[in-house]
Amino acid sequence: MIQLRSVTKKYKNNYALKNINLDILSGEFVFITGASGAGKSTLMKMLYKEETPTTGTVLIGGINIANLPPEKVPNLRRCMGIVFQDYKLLQNQTVYDNIAYVIRTLGISSSDIRTRVNGALKVVGLLDKAKAKPSELSGGEQQRVSIARALVNGPPLLIADEPTGNLDPKNSLEVMQILEQINQRGITVIVSTHDYTLVDRFRKRVLTLENGEIIRDEQAGTYGRQ
Repeated sequence: MIQLRSVTKKYKNNYALKNINLDILSGEFVFITGASGAGKSTLMKMLYKEETPTTGTVLIGGINIANLPPEKVPNLRRCMGIVFQDYKLLQNQTVYDNIAYVIRTLGISSSDIRTRVNGALKVVGLLDKAKAKPSELSGGEQQRVSIARALVNGPPLLIADEPTGNLDPKNSLEVMQILEQINQRGITVIVSTHDYTLVDRFRKRVLTLENGEIIRDEQAGTYGRQ
């Protein structure tokens, strides 16, 4: 599904990524780990075209998105779900509307939108919160809404950049369990995290970055603390 070939990202005299070569297969669950500044966020942003490599290719589904023109980026992002650390919810909208707005521009009927939104809310266990505003929810619930929003269009790929960074251990575990359940449906899940307890608990494929380079790629791995 995803192939990075000789990907380098340079900012002036500093390298955020150096000669990254990586394959992620359809249906995999992958943790991206490493210290702050190791290149995790830059790598994640490459996947949804928030960043463009200085050199190299980023292929998703055989398409080199490194060369994708700006007008085609929205179409790319409709084919993936993206979850951020800070939720990025519309505070003046209900939970239902936060999720529905993603697909309202696609010409889908109101009944189909309702079916999809309610289905996504069921996955994250928040069907009873559809009419609530984000301010009425806990941090963990807000992140679950953002996961439902990422799921509502049925993407084959879900990218989560530090999804538990603002959460306590209980909510962090619940969010990761939801992501694991989503992966079990056949959706490729890529999670960047610095939470070693979650990485050690779930034992998925682990990629470790250091100074912009992949220094470890381990199946059923742990965080690999020294």
